[in-house]
Amino acid sequence: MPSEINLSLMTIQTYSLLLALAVILSISLFIVRRGSQAGLWADAALGALVGGLIGARVVHVLLHWDYFAANLGEALRLNAGGLDWHGAVLGGLPGLWLAARWRRLSYRAALDRLTPALPLLALAGWAGCAAAACAYGVEVDTLAHYSPLIASETRDIFGIVAPRYNTHLFGGVLALLLLAVTALLFWRNWLYGRRFWLILALLCLGMFAIGFYRGDAILMLAGLRGDQWLDGVILAVAALKLLSPVK
Repeated sequence: MPSEINLSLMTIQTYSLLLALAVILSISLFIVRRGSQAGLWADAALGALVGGLIGARVVHVLLHWDYFAANLGEALRLNAGGLDWHGAVLGGLPGLWLAARWRRLSYRAALDRLTPALPLLALAGWAGCAAAACAYGVEVDTLAHYSPLIASETRDIFGIVAPRYNTHLFGGVLALLLLAVTALLFWRNWLYGRRFWLILALLCLGMFAIGFYRGDAILMLAGLRGDQWLDGVILAVAALKLLSPVK
């Protein structure tokens, strides 16, 4: 997949385009069949989007502070790339809550309708990373010891091609599985009010596992990647929400 797509009037990064398409689809699913209240629900989606973008950038900068400490001018440049999905969740949820409260919408209903955004954005993120060479895998000794589904020759952010764990495929499969589970939950109308937390918990578990095979540099604490620690924190919160009584 190319890292950039040439359009008639402009060139756009594949990563940015895929994320934008996932956001548009997520918002469309969020407001569909809202009738005369579609505008109110669109405002709630916008609140989640703005909060998510801010949180995603802040957490990305913190996780890569060694770099940004020496390049503070780039910290606020969203067009330079660098968004973290944990931050998107941590910023998007209060953004959704504030917008829902402002528009007098049910936060529980809004959160439930936001569930498909998790696997859709995860799928777009992993596909985009495959094009942009982010979240690449740890190098392996030789491909002869691994199935093509486990390891393949891929490049890192510096353009160096080497045999690595196929983390982009791992992430893509995870996202597709979660998308299938999400579709089943909505089709059968199961776990209303808990669907978001279930998919979020499963996403955290999958991302934590994939983290052991990632080779991109990041803050490390006690032998774990910084994003794995965030996986654990968000998983704990999601589990508590999942197990708590629905109000």
